Formats: sequence, structure tokens, C-alpha cells
Amino acid sequence: MTEPVDHPPSDLQPTLPLPTPLPEPPLARVPFGWQPLFFKTLVLGGSLVGALWLISRLRVVTAPILIGFFVAYALNPLVLRLNRWRVPPILALTVPVLLVAALLAFFVAVVLPSMGEQFIRASQHAPARLYNYLLRIDPWTQANLGQKVTDLVPYQDLSGMVQAAARELIGPAQSLVTAVLSSARDVLLALGKLLLVVVAAFFLLDDYERTVRIAADLVPRRHLSEVTRVVRRIDDVMAGFVRGQMLLLALAITWLTATMAALNVPFWLVMGPMAAVIYLVPYVGVLTGVALTVALQFLSGAPTWEMVSQIVAFAVFYAADMLFITPQVIGNRVGLSPLAVLLGIIAFGELFGVIGVLLAVPLLACGRILLLEAVDRYRRSITFLAQRSVADVRPPTPDSATPVPDSAVPVPTASRT
Repeated sequence: MTEPVDHPPSDLQPTLPLPTPLPEPPLARVPFGWQPLFFKTLVLGGSLVGALWLISRLRVVTAPILIGFFVAYALNPLVLRLNRWRVPPILALTVPVLLVAALLAFFVAVVLPSMGEQFIRASQHAPARLYNYLLRIDPWTQANLGQKVTDLVPYQDLSGMVQAAARELIGPAQSLVTAVLSSARDVLLALGKLLLVVVAAFFLLDDYERTVRIAADLVPRRHLSEVTRVVRRIDDVMAGFVRGQMLLLALAITWLTATMAALNVPFWLVMGPMAAVIYLVPYVGVLTGVALTVALQFLSGAPTWEMVSQIVAFAVFYAADMLFITPQVIGNRVGLSPLAVLLGIIAFGELFGVIGVLLAVPLLACGRILLLEAVDRYRRSITFLAQRSVADVRPPTPDSATPVPDSAVPVPTASRT
């Protein structure tokens, strides 16, 4: 007797094909690691602000060192050129630094006191000269306005106003000179600061290349190429800015000194370079230079045509600078507008004093380049380039899978033998 078969033979076993699984779409690589970058940026920014605050608090020491650093940075190309000309290293380092120190000492010890004395002496005769000028325009004001200017402004009142204005202008300078030269201790302190500038510039020039190599050795190897590229970009911008400012200063000194000498401006050999240095300050410099020069001409009794000629000389150089020198010769070295430079100098000076004025342009230039690098990296990142969000590429769940219709499943048929 045959035993009942619980299951049909294997060839009669119903086979249901399983539905083909849907391919999972590739996940877009959307990074979620912005938090470490944010905290790194926060720590770096806080460290920078703390360093600036510490430098500002220690400005008695840091200001001469920073001035020495800028002197060394500006003189480094000259030192390298002297080395290529086979000049002995000690002379290549010493001569440029001593030349700058001699110019600074001459300006502080000779130029400033003599100009202050000349200004005080000229201001004593200013009321009479100004009153005589008002007397000359009295007929015109009487005919057109029906009133003489000298009746409105008596000589005593005019003299008092001029003397008060002179005291306001010369008072801070006199107080500074008196404070510096009041005792041997202050004189030695001023000389010590000047000596510190010279020593800092000398040693920074001597160790410039070695310092750069030491700083490069501290950079992590994986970031070395990128950091080197950014630092070279910053160095190119700063070097171009320094060279451009030096070229503009040389042109301004040549033009303004020559015009002042031709117009017999008092102390033209000193006023020319001083007006050129003031001219480097954006917007305000040209107005300040014109005001100082014309005021000195007026106090010395210069005729009107000489004062007008000096104003025209400033206007001609300013127009040449705006139309040709800066756009064609110097170019946009820093990439910052003059207004941004002026506002940066004012803001950093208000926050950090003299240190802020010294560091304003370098920090603005570095900040601009770092910002451009950050924007460029963001535009190349997967965060910016990702086409789909995470919700769009989430794999389907079993509940949301597409059901297979019944008609697509073949019905098995038993084979009879």
C-alpha cells in the first residue's frame, strides 16, 4: 500500500517569481560638518581679537616693533638687490636702516621745532595782515552789501580770534614737545623708542628669510600648499601696495616741492615732503595739504596769486593721480576703495590707537583675500553644488514600495504525466 504523499513532486511545486527590487538611488553627499568649521572660525576670530587687544595694551613696546617690521618689509627688496650686487651683508643691512633712522631723527629733532617756531612767529603778524586784506575788500562790500567788513569785525576781535586759533593749532604740538623734552628721562625714552625701531628693523631684515621658513615649517603638511598659495597672494598684494604708495609718494614729493620752491613758500624743502606724506591719506590728505600750505603762505604775507597758484598745483597733481597715476601706473593693488581704506584707518585707530592705524591697511587686505578664498571654497563645495536634498534621495520604505499587480504574477499549472 502506497503511503499518501503530503507534498506534490518537486516538478509540480508552484514557483512564484519574487518581484524585482527597485534600485536605490544614489545618495547625494550633503555634508553636515559645518559645526567644526564654525567653531574653528570662532576660535580663530576670538584669538585674533585677543591678540589685537594685547598688542594695543602693550603699545609702548609693540608700536616700535611694528614700525620696525614695516620698515624691514619695505626695505627687504632693496637688501636683496644689494646682496645680488655683491655688497657685503653687514653694509646691505646697516645702510638702509641707518638712512631711515637718520631721516626720522632729522624730522623729529630739526623739522618739527623749526616749523613750530616759524608758525608761532608768523601768527603774531597774522591779525595785521588779515585786517589789511579786509580793508582792501571794504569798498566792494560797501558798494554791494552796504556794510564794511571792518565795521563788523573790529581789529581787536580779529586779533583775539586769530591768536585763539593759533593756540588751538599749536597747543597740542607745544605740549607734546614740552612733554618729550622736559626732562632727560623723557629724552632718553624717546631715543630708546627710536633705537628700538632701528634694532627691530635690523634684526627682522637679517632674519627675514629664516623667519619665513620657520613659519612655513609650523604649517600642517596637508595644508602647506594651500596656505603657501594664500600667503603668497597676500604678500603680492601688500608688496604691490607698498611699492605703489612709495611711487606715489616720490611723485608727490617731486611735484609739490618743486612748485613750492617756485612760489617761494616758506620752508618749501620741508613743507613739500610733509604735504606729500599727508597727501597719501585718501580724500582728507589733499584738503589738509592745501589748507596747511595756503595758511603758511598767508601768514608769511604771500600775494594772492601765489596762494591761488599753489591751490592749482595741488589740483593738477590730484587730477593726474586720479586719471593716470593710480589707474595706469599703480593700479588697484589692494582691491579696496579709498573710502574703505579711510574708514578702516579711522575705525582701527579708534579701537586700537596708533597700533590700529599701523595695522589697518594690512588687516583689511588680508581680510579681503581670506574672504575671497572662503567664498571660492564655498562655491566649489558639495554644499553649494548639491542638486538634491536628503529628503529627495531617501531610500523607499517597505510600505511605500510599489506593489506588484496580480496580473503580473503567473499562475502555476500542475503538469500531469
